[in-house]
Amino acid sequence: MERRECISLYCLDAICWRRLYWRVNRRAVTGVFLSTIHSHLSKIFSLKSLSYIALIVTFFCSLPCLAAEHAYITNQGSNNVSVIELGNNRVIATIPVGKAPVGVAVSTKLKRVYISNVDSQSISVIDSTNNTVIEELALKGSPVGLALAPDGSVLYVADWFADSVLAINTADLQQQRQIAIGKAPAGMVVSPDGKRLYTANRDSNDVAIIDTASLQVLSRIPVGTHPFGLALSPDGARLYAVNVKANSVSVIDTSTIKVIATVKVGEHPYCATVSGDGASVYVTNTQGDSVTVIDATNKRVIATIAVNAFPEGISYDQASHQVYVASWADDKVSVIDASTNRLVASIPTGARSRAFGQFIGQAAR
Repeated sequence: MERRECISLYCLDAICWRRLYWRVNRRAVTGVFLSTIHSHLSKIFSLKSLSYIALIVTFFCSLPCLAAEHAYITNQGSNNVSVIELGNNRVIATIPVGKAPVGVAVSTKLKRVYISNVDSQSISVIDSTNNTVIEELALKGSPVGLALAPDGSVLYVADWFADSVLAINTADLQQQRQIAIGKAPAGMVVSPDGKRLYTANRDSNDVAIIDTASLQVLSRIPVGTHPFGLALSPDGARLYAVNVKANSVSVIDTSTIKVIATVKVGEHPYCATVSGDGASVYVTNTQGDSVTVIDATNKRVIATIAVNAFPEGISYDQASHQVYVASWADDKVSVIDASTNRLVASIPTGARSRAFGQFIGQAAR
């Protein structure tokens, strides 16, 4: 075997082995794992190539880097955050934070998790490498919704009572800018390029579009009654506003800044998340104890999934293609298999779980 061909086979198999480990680590498919290992070992030792010895060393040395993703669930009733390891769907840590934690934003790049504490009027900063609070930022208002710039440089905080949004420099939390916005701002998302911040103004019945550089309002889009949660498609082309009192989701074209569809969902919807390919939108219905699944292309409901009582926060895990739903009344997180739209697990958490925001941090692979 020529040297160039040998190196190419080594690189190809190294990728396959890492992918294999990741899939097994996430799904524990033991039988398939052993069978595939046997197949690979047979090829390795029949070729008797030193490159494959290097392959095995590289594979096992790389295992610590393949860390499982985590979900950070705010528990408003117990003043803490449950950390769920998504590889096996179990709580691995419980972190005390401020009073009445609600909002959450995760930065894998910074290895930080930000928590909004409504009653203690503060932001708890968690170091995700050891799951400890490293800073508590006092605020004058009542923080609810949180969102991070794509590069993690700015934390946006919706102040529910002051009708404003704070832009906080994550490198220096004392560097803050503020903008007056609509009444009772709640859910927020940032565009993929970081240039726009979208904010749902619950009591103004609209969504504001903010230029992140100047921190000026570019436009306000009327939607349904009491918009609360927001979700954005991965490409940033579609914005979904969840209208609590209208039992609907407004679909907004972000290029034309217009509502292009309104989809009826369940009772008292609250939050939404979008699948990694942008094909499906998942909406929690707090008074229906369910999650509505919307076909993003056809803009119609394709499934309704029963979950634990009073579901609020919801996030999509790209690695496992599962949807995680925080249950405020049952103190649990429901897990939905997105490929079948079936409930597959229920994870006990703290009291009054809310998890408002993007609460899953995607690990590097």
